[in-house]
Amino acid sequence: MKKTAKTLFCQLGLVLAMTLLAAQPAYAQFGGLKGLAKKVKESAKQSVGNLAGNGGDVGNAVSAATAGNLGAAPWPMSGGQYNGKDTRAFLYDIANVSDEEITALRDQNLSRYKNNLSILARQDYSEASNVARQENENFLRLLYELRTIVSSNVLNVQVSSQGAINGSNARYLITSEKGGGIGCYAMEKNGQFTFVTLKDDGTFLNAEEMAAATSAAARMRKYQQLTYGLRTVLQEDKSNYDVNLGVMYNLCSMYANAVEKACEYNKPENIERKPRPSAGALHASMKAQALAVAKADDPEVVDVIITSGQWDVKMRGPVPVNRNIYGYYIYKDEYGLQCCSRMWTEDYIGNGKYGSLRKGGVGVGSPFYIK
Repeated sequence: MKKTAKTLFCQLGLVLAMTLLAAQPAYAQFGGLKGLAKKVKESAKQSVGNLAGNGGDVGNAVSAATAGNLGAAPWPMSGGQYNGKDTRAFLYDIANVSDEEITALRDQNLSRYKNNLSILARQDYSEASNVARQENENFLRLLYELRTIVSSNVLNVQVSSQGAINGSNARYLITSEKGGGIGCYAMEKNGQFTFVTLKDDGTFLNAEEMAAATSAAARMRKYQQLTYGLRTVLQEDKSNYDVNLGVMYNLCSMYANAVEKACEYNKPENIERKPRPSAGALHASMKAQALAVAKADDPEVVDVIITSGQWDVKMRGPVPVNRNIYGYYIYKDEYGLQCCSRMWTEDYIGNGKYGSLRKGGVGVGSPFYIK
């Protein structure tokens, strides 16, 4: 059968690309994708088209790609790993990955996924179809991992079955690079994005907390870049389309925008200062002991406030276990006085008596500045 010039050219590109892979296996690793893509492009003179936005979803399209240039490039997903790195670890460390590397991986994934859909559409149960199915399943595993991270940080957002987003009451949990919360959200209050406590009270972030917030926003910007053009490609996969995956780009954009604006507003002149908590009936008699315990716990404490009017006795059946009083440690920094919720405890020692006062637990409220 006579081969056309176009067919021969595509096969030549495939052979050249496969040769590059065999000679330079390091290109299959994360940092080498861009270099490999360039060499394949130069060899086969074929390339994956640039992503372009349309409609309400920026980057809501991806150009078609030929089998020739995709067949030669390394497929980055396999068995819960992304280019040899644990998927979750990759996603948490993504803020340290260059834009160029993310773009190369994204384009490779979306183009390969799209190309695999055309292979699967043949329904021929060939080996090529089996490989295409497995590759696409591996890519979806990455997306589901990403969806878990994003959905646990973007709260109160409603997504319709058509992909319309209602985020009027959205809250954005600030997490550290390893996923741990730092006890606050970013949310819109009176037209201004600001940081609030878990009880939605305004709060001011210190330098360490601000570093976590800016890092969280940076990760979401990277996720946004990673999911650019995702919706259109997924919509072509009628059997697996998940609207919650399709809106990942938009959710990441909403999160990054909210946290970035809250960071801009997080200035000393915008601190929400609350009235000084009222002292309870036990304050006068217990302050000296409570302050001594607090300073032993943390030398930076400058004062305490006991808000309890009486002891809170904890019982085990008819026998007391301990009794507690509640209040605040007070700290002073360059921004003023800050209250942190605390508890003091006396353990029951029998015969109606209690032991010495000791520090108890930390309250559920976030620290706040007082007037």
